[in-house]
Amino acid sequence: MSDNTAGGPPPEENEPTPQNPSASTPDPGAAAQPPSEPVPPSQPPAQPPVTPPTQPPAQPTPPVQPTPPAQPGPPVAPPYGAPTPPPAQPYGAPAGGQQPPYPPPAGAYPPPAGAYPPPGQPAYAGAAAFSVGDAIGFGWKKFWANPGPWILAALIFLVINAIFSWISGGFDNFTDYRTDGFSDTNMAEALGLSFVSVLLTIVGVIISYLIAAFYSRGALDETQGRKPDVSAFFRIANVGNVLLAAFLVAVMTIIGTILCILPGIAVAIFSAFVYYFTLDKEQDAITAIKSSWSLVAKNFGSVFLLLLALFGINILGFLVCFVGLLVTIPLSYIAVAYAYRRLVDEQPV
Repeated sequence: MSDNTAGGPPPEENEPTPQNPSASTPDPGAAAQPPSEPVPPSQPPAQPPVTPPTQPPAQPTPPVQPTPPAQPGPPVAPPYGAPTPPPAQPYGAPAGGQQPPYPPPAGAYPPPAGAYPPPGQPAYAGAAAFSVGDAIGFGWKKFWANPGPWILAALIFLVINAIFSWISGGFDNFTDYRTDGFSDTNMAEALGLSFVSVLLTIVGVIISYLIAAFYSRGALDETQGRKPDVSAFFRIANVGNVLLAAFLVAVMTIIGTILCILPGIAVAIFSAFVYYFTLDKEQDAITAIKSSWSLVAKNFGSVFLLLLALFGINILGFLVCFVGLLVTIPLSYIAVAYAYRRLVDEQPV
């Protein structure tokens, strides 16, 4: 039996069998299509070069006009209940609303008590001025608050002065008698008597200055709030320097008086505070004289007016049968002590 049951010719050996007849069999009615060319990838169109825009030239910046200061308007009150801001502090003032201290604090100037002036140095300018009326008023008030010791001390000093005047006056009469009929035979004796007379004059001046030192001691107590008794006038420290200062001032006063009187008056004025420095500051005699002269030179006008006013007051006391001197002399010393305290920048009490 033949294997080709369909009656067709047998397929040739090795002939490929079509997989998709419809695809492999060309359509006779279709036109022949040319083979398709591969399409190259699309390229973007070339862009023309971009030219940057031309910048206009920079314009100059106009100068900045200063802003006019704001006109101060009326102060605006804070709302009710709001705390009031503190006032503006002046330039240089410390923070916290405190003002800079004036005068300088303690220890800056003047030096502490007991160190003014420095050892061996005279006192220089006084910082506090004083009024002549205030000084005299202070002396008047202090005297009448404690008159008994002052009057009794004044009587003692007057008695001492009277006794010395009587002694020196008797010696002057004796020397006048011995020098009558002066000749060469008694020249040496006459010169010796003249020397003793000069020495007595110096001693008399020293006694008067010592009495001034006693008065000054009581006046210093009054300016420190203490009421001196009679013994307080004689309780003076630094006695050696007080005596030496009294001697030096006495010699300078006598020499100045011989030289046309005015230099002697000048020495008395410039030595007004010598005993206050020797007693109060315990300075030596030379330093006390320098301190007094320097202090008076720095405050000459006020010191001179005070001494001139006190001189007139004592003349009035002398005219009232000497009794007025029992008041005017203590008043004068207390007034000078008041001026001394103010000029060394201490407050009288």
